[in-house]
Formats: sequence, C-alpha cells, structure tokens
Amino acid sequence: TPEGKVYDTGLKSPNKRIDTLDTMLAEKEFLLDSGFSLADVAVASYLLYVPQFFRDIDLSRWPNVVAYMKRCAERPAYAQAFGSNVQEFLIATLDGMGKDKKLFGIF
Repeated sequence: TPEGKVYDTGLKSPNKRIDTLDTMLAEKEFLLDSGFSLADVAVASYLLYVPQFFRDIDLSRWPNVVAYMKRCAERPAYAQAFGSNVQEFLIATLDGMGKDKKLFGIF
C-alpha cells in the first residue's frame, strides 16, 4: 500500500507458484544444482519474512518449501546478517510447522 503496509502474503489459499517451488525442492536442496546461490537469497528472503511477520500462516502444506526455508535459515551467514535471535526463532517455528497441535499441550 502507499502507507507501506503489507496486508497479505498470498499464502493463505492455494498458490500455484509455491506448489511449483515445492515440487522443485523435492529433488534438490537449493534452487540451482550448483548449490546455494543468489537465487536462494532472493527467494528465501521473501519466504522467511512470512513466519516473522505473519505468524498465523501455516506453510506445512508445502513440506519441501519449509525444509528449504530451514536450510537457508540455518546457514551461519543468516545469523550474521539477521542475528541469532531471528535465526533461532525461525528454525523453531519451521520445526513446528506441520506438527500436530495438542490441546493444552497434552491432548
């Protein structure tokens, strides 16, 4: 918006682009066969923004994307760029996606 607010990520409903990315990442760790690249920096920076600022979004329907996000966030350079607190938060959040939520933590 002109005010600089972001209202939606486009990830609450089916998303063909993320479906395609999930399929691609089923067979590789990073976007290019040669390994981590600038392409990963660009894509992961968008994706890793989501759990930080849109905590109600559950990405677990795209398990390969979640695993990819975690690999990118686990990189030492990510902690250097964004801080270990952000890195730890993201890794814990991504680890929890798709896990069964228990009522009161026990049921």
